[in-house]
Parts: sequence; C-alpha cells; structure tokens
Amino acid sequence: MSPSVFSSLPTPRPDPIFSIFAEAVAAGPEAINCTAGVLTDEDGQVSLLPSVQRAIADVSAELPKLRFGYPTLLGLPNYRACVHRLLFGETYPWYVSSIATTGGTGALAINLRLMKSLLKSGRLLLPVPAWANHKPPALAANLAVVSVPYISDGAVSMSTLIDQIKREKGDFGLLLQVGCHNPTGLDLTDEQWDGLIDVLREKDCVVLLDSAYQGLKDEPEKDREPIDRFLEAGIPTLITWSAAKNHSIYALRTGLACAVVPDASLVSSIDGHYSRITRQMHSSSATIGQMVVSRTQEAYRDEWLADLRKARTNVSHKRSLMTQSLPASFHAALKGFGMFAMLPLTVEQIRALKKEHNVFMTEDGRINIAGIPNARMVEFCEKVERVI
Repeated sequence: MSPSVFSSLPTPRPDPIFSIFAEAVAAGPEAINCTAGVLTDEDGQVSLLPSVQRAIADVSAELPKLRFGYPTLLGLPNYRACVHRLLFGETYPWYVSSIATTGGTGALAINLRLMKSLLKSGRLLLPVPAWANHKPPALAANLAVVSVPYISDGAVSMSTLIDQIKREKGDFGLLLQVGCHNPTGLDLTDEQWDGLIDVLREKDCVVLLDSAYQGLKDEPEKDREPIDRFLEAGIPTLITWSAAKNHSIYALRTGLACAVVPDASLVSSIDGHYSRITRQMHSSSATIGQMVVSRTQEAYRDEWLADLRKARTNVSHKRSLMTQSLPASFHAALKGFGMFAMLPLTVEQIRALKKEHNVFMTEDGRINIAGIPNARMVEFCEKVERVI
C-alpha cells in the first residue's frame, strides 16, 4: 500500500495542555506540573472525593448483577434527573430536554451542533481568552466563531462584548462560562451578568452556558445563579455540565447537555434532536459514570457537599499563598475563583521555568492552582520570581 495517502496529511499541532502535561510527567516527581485541570493531593495524585469513593464502591458491588446491553441514547433517567436538580433546584418551572454525554466536552460538542441547527446565521460569539477546547468543536459544528475580548487591563470587561452584540443584525449564538472561568479564573460580577442580560433581551440570541465547575466556586445552588438569571429573562438557553471536577471522575467522562424549552410539547422534540446528534457521533454515552453520580447524589449528597467545601477551601488557600508570595504585579491575575489563573509571564519566562526550574505550564501562562501541592507553593513562587 502506498504511504502517500497518509503522508499527504499535514502534521497536526499537538494539544498544548496534554503535550506539556506529558513532558511534566516524563520529567519525574521533581517537576511542578501546572497543566491539566485536576484536583490533586499533596503527592500530586488525582484526588478522589470520599463521598464519590463510597458511591463507586456501591456501584462496583452491583456490576456483576448487571446486563451490559446498549444504553439508551439519552442516558439513564435517574442520572439526568439528578443533574437537573443540581442545575435547576428541587422544583423548577422550566421544561428541560437533556442527554447524557461523554464529559463536558461531549456536552459542548452536542449542544454546539444543536445550536447550529437553531441559528440561521451560524454565528457564535466567543469571549476570549477561552478554554482551549471551546473553539475547535464550534468550528467542527460549522459555526462561524467571532472572538471577542473578555479581559481589559487585567479585569473582566463586558463593554467590547456588549458593543459586538449591539452590532449583530440577525440571530447569533453566545458561549459563556458560568463560573471559575477557564483559563483566567476571573468571573462576571452580578452587575455584569445583569447588564449583559439586559442587552440580550432585545436580541435574537441563543446562549450556551458552560457549567464545568459547579460547586468549586461556592455552594452548588449559588453557582447555578447565572443560569437562573438567563432563564428568568426568557433567553433561549443551552447548558453543558460536567461531573469531572465536582465528582472527581475525570476518567469516566460523564456530562450532560441540556436545552431549556418554552413548553412541554417541545421536550420530546429536542430529545429527538439530541438522540439524532449523539447517534451520528458515537451512539450513546457509557453509563458507569452516570451510575456513580446518581449514587453520590441519592445516597451521599451531604457528604459530597462537605467534600466540595473542603476542596474549595484548599484551592482558595493555595491561591492566597500564591498571592502572598508573588509580586503585586501578579495580584490582579490571582483575584479569581476556582482552579485556574493566567500569570503575566512572557513565553521566554515560561520556557525558562521549564528548562531551568522544572516548572511546566502552557505558554499563555495558564496554571492549574489546584495541581500545585501546598508544600511546594513557596518553591513554585520562588522559581517564578527567579525568571521575572
């Protein structure tokens, strides 16, 4: 067979997060790995929430009794109901269509394809910097991505985005992160959410809200407040949700895509569209993660909430240590919430950190604060100061 069929393909650019993560792992335990967004313990291993560990033990005991036929396209009903309660409360007036997905990324991909079907223009406004994997699935869904600045002078600014929204003549989509912004950690204030919603009320817009970190900024019911604001305003809303961080089950790839519709008659219709989209991609999502989330929420919810509080406190402590140890020029970048921040470092400084000090981060300065052990935080900050 001629190799030309394959060799004609251009060499792909490696994923920046996964490739640098692999370099850090290869560098051994002396490396400080600030790349992949996982909660880690003091030994640098992925943390498993104790409540979720108990749920996994329960599910494991049930596995020998199960029959592993094809799952339904939409996912396990009790799993979807559990995530609905997390996103909308115990009782809610909304009509919700949803589908279980392969992680938050799968939820994003499915909702972006649904959004493409909903929009005549095919335009998607994307505040940047954004998560590295926001734009690629939007392009794969054949959406025309319009990048709009999210940060001005080190703080979140809505003025450019609002100006862009006002200029839009037809329909359009808008992708927003609900909280613990990735990669900056800097979130909209309540006033900024309200100002944005006031402008969107007058426009023909479908909003996609990415909720990847519910419970890691504040209590889960508090973290869902931006979603409530959009629904109460009557703005057409899609939601992506991930169990990776808040249930610490990254490897089980468990998420949910939701669409909030105006009446009950549309739920089955959107369920059908979700089913069609997932069937074209990979048929249906694996169910073990769905079972773990359901068991956690149904049997160990109070423990899970306590575990999240402990995780939040730990990450906040690390952020405070970093703020205390780094120069004032870094403080604006560290004012945010959650796992991530973008340090004001040059590419040359970041490369020097890797080459000379065994500190690994992506070349835009994004770090996962939660991935740095408390015991190594001073060491990390000292090494950063050596290159600035």
